[in-house]
This record gives sequence, C-alpha cells and structure tokens, in this order.
Amino acid sequence: METDLYKSFTKACSLTSEAAKRMWTIWCMVLYFFGARAEINQPSILVLKEDENATLRCSQNDNHDNMYWYLQQPGKGLQLIYSSYGVNQENKGDIHTGYEAKRSSQEVFHLDIISAKKNHSAIYFCASSLDTTLQSHLLSVHKHLSCTFSQEGVVLSTGKQYVGQLAIHKA
Repeated sequence: METDLYKSFTKACSLTSEAAKRMWTIWCMVLYFFGARAEINQPSILVLKEDENATLRCSQNDNHDNMYWYLQQPGKGLQLIYSSYGVNQENKGDIHTGYEAKRSSQEVFHLDIISAKKNHSAIYFCASSLDTTLQSHLLSVHKHLSCTFSQEGVVLSTGKQYVGQLAIHKA
C-alpha cells in the first residue's frame, strides 16, 4: 500500500537537483519528528568531578545495523566520535580521544566519557541508520544530548526534555 509519505519520497528522486534537496530536507524532518524511535537513557541529573567517568546510553528499536555517536562543539560542525556497523564492531571517529564506545547488542550503543574534562562540552547526538552511504540523507538522528558551559563545569542534557545532565566540577 502506497502512502502519501512514500509517494513524496519517490517523487523526490525525479526532481531537479535543487528541488530534490528541498524534498530531502523535508523528508529528513518527517523522519526526525515522526520516525525516530531511539532513546537516550540517562538519570535526570548526574554530577561528576573533573576526571571522573560517565556513560551516555543510546538504544534504538528499528533493527538498524549502523549506529553513530557525534558531538558538536560550540562554533564547530558535527564530528564523528564513534560508529558501529554491527554488534561488537566499534570504529573510532575523527574525535575519539577521551571516549570509548561499546555496542553490546543490535539495539544498544553506549559512549563512555573517560576522565571528563571541560573540553567535553558539546551537543552529543546518537544516530542509527540502515544505510552507510556518505551521501545518504536517510540518517535518522535521534534525541541529542546538549551541553552548556557554566562556571561550575559542564552540564549535559538530552533534547528539549532535559532527561540527563552531567556537571563536571574541579576536584
């Protein structure tokens, strides 16, 4: 059964380059707001001293083989921390120092922050995808963990719901 969403997706393939880009943007927004089912599970507040460790937990129920952890530091674009293309297949990204990742099952991809520092201030994104093509726009980005810098340390929180927070204080 063809849905309107499927028809618009199919139509995007036949549009001009500029129109296709606009259609892909809309399609990604639809996927984000209506199709993203991953979760980031964190305590509502997590306070650490500088040099302590933290774990960011991400799970998805879309049976995706590919999962990713990204961060976006103030004034910079997205940077890949770790990727995984299946269970127990963790690959270091562009900015992996101070992090470790573990993909213990198809659904779960955890990111450990090792010896937390103020430079861990960033917005953290967990994503999953069926496609590994670099040009693909079907990457489904899930709830993100945002950070703010305060005089006391780093505060991390998930999405608009502020599900998890991490504050780093000097020992």
